[in-house]
Order: sequence, then C-alpha cells, then structure tokens
Amino acid sequence: MHATLLAVNAIAVTPSKSRNLPNRILRAYDAAKHVAGLPRSVKDTLAELVRFVSQSNPFAPVFAHKTTIAERIGADERTVYRHLAMLKARLLIETLPQARKSRNGKFAVTTIRLTRKAAALLGFIKPEPGEFDDPENMVIHKAPSAKMSCGQGLTEPTNAKNQPAPRLTNGLPSDLSWLTGNGLSRPGVFKLMELATQAKKRLSDIVVATSTYLKPLKGGHLYSYLAKLIAGPTDFTMAAVEARAVAASTEEREHYEHRARLFRARFGRAALVDRNFTCLYRFDENVRYVSVADDAGESFAPLNDLRTWIAAVETGRLVLATETAERAVLARRRA
Repeated sequence: MHATLLAVNAIAVTPSKSRNLPNRILRAYDAAKHVAGLPRSVKDTLAELVRFVSQSNPFAPVFAHKTTIAERIGADERTVYRHLAMLKARLLIETLPQARKSRNGKFAVTTIRLTRKAAALLGFIKPEPGEFDDPENMVIHKAPSAKMSCGQGLTEPTNAKNQPAPRLTNGLPSDLSWLTGNGLSRPGVFKLMELATQAKKRLSDIVVATSTYLKPLKGGHLYSYLAKLIAGPTDFTMAAVEARAVAASTEEREHYEHRARLFRARFGRAALVDRNFTCLYRFDENVRYVSVADDAGESFAPLNDLRTWIAAVETGRLVLATETAERAVLARRRA
C-alpha cells in the first residue's frame, strides 16, 4: 500500500510557474464540469473536489468534507457518497485510510485523492502517448473555454484555498440578485448580508429556504421580513440544502429532458453501430423502442431512459450506422 502511494506521488506534474497555478485550478474546475459520460450532478461533485486539490501536487490528499460538498452542490450527504462511488468506479478518484485529526482526536472523513487518469483529464499532468486512448476506459471532456463555468475568467486570480469567486449578477450573488427586482436596493441587500453575518447566518440560505414566502413581498416589507428572519432563532442551513437539492434535481431533470428531445429528433428511424461492427441498434420513429441485432440474434427493448445512449454517442462508443456498417453486422450474424 505504502509503495503504491509513493509511486503515485512520485509522478511528475506538468511544469508550471507559480504565478500560473491559480489558472490551473480554474481550468481543472472547468474541465470537471465538462467530463462526458457523467451526470451533471456528479460532474459538480468532481468540480468541488478540484477546489481542494493542491496546486503544486494534484496527487496530494484532498481534505474535503462531504457536508461541505453537499451544501455547495445543493444535495444531501448520501447523494455525495453515491457521486464519489461513481467517480471511484470510473477510476477518477481513490480513497485512502482514515487519519486522526490532531486537534480533537476524532476520525476525519475518508481522505480522497485524484487518480492519474483524473489528473490527466483535468490537465494537471501530461499522459504518456496512448495511455488513455481506449474509449472504454477514457472519459472525453470538452476543451475549457475562456470563461469558466463558475463565472470567473481565466485571467482572474483565485481567492484563498483555490475557491473561485461566487457567481455575481448586477454585483450581487446570483441567488440574491432577484431581490432587487422586488424593490430592494443593492445597498439594502448588502446591509442584510452584513446583519446575517453578524448573526452567524447566511442571507443566501435564508432567501433560498423561504423564497416561496418572500417573492410576493416588495420593498420595505421584504426588507423588514428578512431582517426579522435574520434576528430570529431559526437556523436555515438544512432547509437551504434541501431547497438547493430540489432545485438541482429539477435542473438536472430538465437538462436531461432537453437532451433526450434532441436525441429523439436526431435518431428517429436511424441506426447506430458500435465501432467493431458487432451490434446494430435500430430506433423507431419516436425513439421509444430499439431493435438490437448481434451475433445472438435480434431482440426488441423499450427505451425508458436515454442517458446511456446519449453518453455512448458523446463518447464515440456508438456511431451512426452507414449501409456498409449494417451489411457488416448482418454478415457477421449469417457467418
């Protein structure tokens, strides 16, 4: 075990000047958001892990508590555990034995670190030629754009501990900006943020957790109501986590439904084939059923969830079948 750790930690990272290191974290964060073949929420978890990766040593342990990740992606801890299990199954992370905290003697959460595969995909290291070329073992991600998914530009420095700046709208955090549309001034919002900080609360948590009650209020009534919530005894942290989880789930579902509509429009009455010409998939007009032809014969199956098919097309495991490809599959069957 120790030999393995030493071997992994001994891998040289891509040389980079120290002043460029913040940009490496930003680029890795953006790359994590665009890893193909993973659900959006799992990409979010991977991106949050990247925030805690050491800029100079991507294979160092990542001390990120699951409660922190859960709050940032708007999910519960059980969801984060499932995400981490999926990332581990895809060989993007590995877990290390638990270590004791020197401060209070309690066991910390399981320590995580990136694998060599993840470090290569996220741009921390340069892989050997052909090292990750196998489509079955490779995650393909889009090149990062000049503008990060978190709203921060590549030319902007990171804040402490590699944390990207929060997404802003009109100079306010995105989950608070809508308050100005209900008659609150920007100085008023900033004053409420100050009051919440003094009360050891987060205005964002209060607004997210009580948005249903806040949206009908305007101007002074809205300010007064928020001020009372801030001064009150209620802790809105968990309610905000649950509300964000519901919003994230809704967003993920809508995102999938949009992609599924595009898939059905593109592949209605079309056929896909694997790159080895061993299996042919024919879709009906509405892509509700698929006919599967391979060496074992031909079968039919309903298409209730298109996520696997979308991922297979995105990663290149399945391609649009030409007449030549269809003949090749049928010839294998007859042989």
